[in-house]
Amino acid sequence: MKLSNYILATDVLDDVSLDNKRIIFSTRTATSILVEESIYTNLNAGKFEAISPEMRSVLEEKEFIVPEEQDEFEYIMAVNSKVKEEGTFLSMTIQPSANCQLGCHYCGQTHSKHYASDAVIDKYYERIVYLLSQKSYDGIAITWYGGEPLTGYSSIKKTSARLIRLAEERGIRYTADMITNGLSLKPALFKELVEDCRVMNYQITLDGTAESHDQRRITKTGDATFDIIFKNIKDVTDLPEFKEKGCGISIRVNIDKTNYQYVEPLIDYVNEHRLQGKVSMYFATIVDFGGNDAGKASLGKDFFAEKEIEWLLKCYEYNIAVNVMPKRTYSVCMAEKQDSEVYDAFGNIYACWEFPYSETYGQGDSLIGNLFFPHETYNTNATLRNWNEMLTSGQTWCKTCKHLPICGGGCPKSWFEGTPACPPFKSNYKDRLLLDYFIQKKKEESRLAVS
Repeated sequence: MKLSNYILATDVLDDVSLDNKRIIFSTRTATSILVEESIYTNLNAGKFEAISPEMRSVLEEKEFIVPEEQDEFEYIMAVNSKVKEEGTFLSMTIQPSANCQLGCHYCGQTHSKHYASDAVIDKYYERIVYLLSQKSYDGIAITWYGGEPLTGYSSIKKTSARLIRLAEERGIRYTADMITNGLSLKPALFKELVEDCRVMNYQITLDGTAESHDQRRITKTGDATFDIIFKNIKDVTDLPEFKEKGCGISIRVNIDKTNYQYVEPLIDYVNEHRLQGKVSMYFATIVDFGGNDAGKASLGKDFFAEKEIEWLLKCYEYNIAVNVMPKRTYSVCMAEKQDSEVYDAFGNIYACWEFPYSETYGQGDSLIGNLFFPHETYNTNATLRNWNEMLTSGQTWCKTCKHLPICGGGCPKSWFEGTPACPPFKSNYKDRLLLDYFIQKKKEESRLAVS
């Protein structure tokens, strides 16, 4: 046996009353363990016999210690391929509208008043039926995206009805989520989406408090949107159906140099309106979208990672749900999965949802094909479909990175554009590991108190 290459560790934690201990983390299994410093020392020295049999068994099970002869990179890539091949859900992204009410400066799309016609919906259905015939699936998972998907609500409703019926006829599951600006997400519409379209989870963007958001995410006519969107979130989460159906809303905050100082006040605002337990929060750095150079205002990666820890801590203090620790990543995104596709309102097919309605990526090699043409004409080597080959060949530094099993290489499009998207976790993992330790400890204490 040997020590895995895919291990991260905090410093010794004496300053937080965890004397002579540190947290170690296996990115191969996304598992963290609090260990005595002597165990960490013996691990690094390869003195496994000096570790108790019980602890050694745990370290082997969680892949801190791995077979001596194993090529870990090849093993991880093989496991990833196997998991993808055995995927049981056909996951598709549908953009039923090329329109959007907002004119965000960092959006790389060109909007128009086009919506998926009945003829296009027929093609969505036919393509999904064809893909379902290629292998055995347990379910269909649809992500509704845009433009703004709710501007094409009629198309969503028609498509959902047909796909739900298809899933029921075949005895498989159907799930759906939506990425929406939230401007039209009124309670009555939300109820229809949940009941008729089975859309249970939503991502809605708020770029800080109104002072910041309303300088960035305004309508095309210049109108403010923060108060409307926030009220919609409150009204929807107050509905009995929201809890009864197990619905969720993730508030995404897009962050750059011009608005990072408004993130903490937004967290305060979410807390003041008692949305904890109803929504989660997610912090994202603004990057180039569709070749629009929006990333030039991005925060430096280390600075973003430092601020992110502050935001995560504040959410923890307020009991607002956030993802502190990454999970094992078997597929970085839909781009590398041959049976995952994006359909726009015109029937075009792409491997990445940032390609449709983009002047840079809307055509040429980025286009897989069009649903109105035979599948034999489709480009199976469209842009980003070769992501696994890029990783394996060493064209990126991912092959030697300890974070690969939980990162998957980050966004393939960013690498394609020459702007590697290494996650903030790479810079702030020591703080995250410690924060996660205290979160898990608090949960355990609460569980024991109840029992």
